[in-house]
Amino acid sequence: MKLGVMTRPQNNVVDEIGWAVEQGFEFVDLLLEAPGAAIESTDWRAIAQAIADGGVEVVCQSAHYLPLNNPSPLVRQAALDEVRRSIDVACQLNAPILTVTFQGWPSYLSESVGYEYTSQLLKVIIKHGHSAGVAISLENSPHNQHQLKYFREIFHRQPNLRLTYDIGHANVLTIAKHTTRDYLFALSEHLVHVHLSDNDGTTDDHLLPGTPSSGGIDLAWELGMLANFGYDERITLEIGGERRWLAKLASHLRDQEPV
Repeated sequence: MKLGVMTRPQNNVVDEIGWAVEQGFEFVDLLLEAPGAAIESTDWRAIAQAIADGGVEVVCQSAHYLPLNNPSPLVRQAALDEVRRSIDVACQLNAPILTVTFQGWPSYLSESVGYEYTSQLLKVIIKHGHSAGVAISLENSPHNQHQLKYFREIFHRQPNLRLTYDIGHANVLTIAKHTTRDYLFALSEHLVHVHLSDNDGTTDDHLLPGTPSSGGIDLAWELGMLANFGYDERITLEIGGERRWLAKLASHLRDQEPV
């Protein structure tokens, strides 16, 4: 597996890349959010140079705050335009994928119309990504009610869409603890990226695996399930708090044998 770390937008991106290189990470997951990585004000040539100098790979993620499900068409259009600019940045950085987090659709739409809205939205984004040489990957959100059902239909309608599976998101307010297996059974052929963090099952806290007092993920089981489905690619450690623990977690994962 390749291990990477997600940048923190409140920090200087060049410094974030330098830290990841020093810690031996194979790639950087660049979150395109203000203030540190605002699309319109960041020196992307300098970022590209820092990536090249560090000898690391890069993947990108569009800003979590872009309201693609807003009731206002004008707001949704502005958010879509920002995603398209994010694709252009990913292209400039030679990032092979851009992840977009699933937000659902405007609440006033019925489920059937919501599917059509989402499919048309993703069609525009995927087309822009294709022209830039960037694959578009949809990430599961922490809002798990019916989400896998939605994903089955969305991926059926957009077969060129890729999947970024967030293990931590899939642990929030779920009754069953087999969400990873369910997603992989349904969508493993689309899987290109994984985000890893832990939480107590109630909120997306981005904790180190094993630190929640209850309700946390079973790290060995999660890694084993990924291995069972043949996944051995990029895993982003999306952990908050003190950065020194990220390096320790990376070392542990490199030594961890799937079960």
